[in-house]
Amino acid sequence: MKRFIEEGRTLICFDFDETYFPHACSAKQLKHLRQLEDFLENHSHRLSTMWVTGSSLETIIEKVKRAEMRYFPHRIAASLGTELYQVTATGQLELDPGYSSRFPHDFSTRVDHVVDRLGRTLAIEPQANLGTSAWMHNYYYHGESEAELALIRSAASDFGIAVNVSRCNPLAGDPDGAYDIDFIPQGAGKIAAVDYVCDRYAFQTEHAYAFGDSGNDLGMLRYVGNGYVLGNGTEEAKREHGRVTEGMYADGILEVLHRAMR
Repeated sequence: MKRFIEEGRTLICFDFDETYFPHACSAKQLKHLRQLEDFLENHSHRLSTMWVTGSSLETIIEKVKRAEMRYFPHRIAASLGTELYQVTATGQLELDPGYSSRFPHDFSTRVDHVVDRLGRTLAIEPQANLGTSAWMHNYYYHGESEAELALIRSAASDFGIAVNVSRCNPLAGDPDGAYDIDFIPQGAGKIAAVDYVCDRYAFQTEHAYAFGDSGNDLGMLRYVGNGYVLGNGTEEAKREHGRVTEGMYADGILEVLHRAMR
């Protein structure tokens, strides 16, 4: 797989599942994805690209093959922004050790303590659809209680870890009506990964773009100067974010980038 030559100074961040990668992989969706790949290649002298996703690297690679994608971005922040990879000129993936070195070595033990405490009062279900990661532990919460969601957040805080709570997107293979409960180290996450890349490589955050489809993208979309929920996004994300594209998937991304590159 080829990668784009990094010469650009504008950072473009994409959530992966149901943003850059459409799970249905319909002919129309893949046609628009090819058009997006062509656009990014043609503007590679102006753009630097990054996937920022909850999926593990192994899951991403499987989906790349399924959609027969032609290009990796310049960077991949996998497992909900807990693992940062640089894509070399030859298409190799190199883990950035400086990013993850900031995380606590006993993170998994802390998650176990949180889950044990929560198990006394409420039920959360382990997820298996995102692959494995040392720095991200994923669960589903099947309920509607704000008090129980507050308990989840409080327990994570008590043990010094972060938790992302957002409505699931059934289009990405999640159960309808459930919540994603993603435990990650403090100092990790989608915002942290974008901030680290902007700081280390001197990208201007206010000029950066980001695209997403669900609640766990909202922080990243608000962090950059130009964040957009795609037209196929969840109702929660579209309701809470002011910028929503008319188009869906790659078509919605191109709608924004065509204007930006004029």
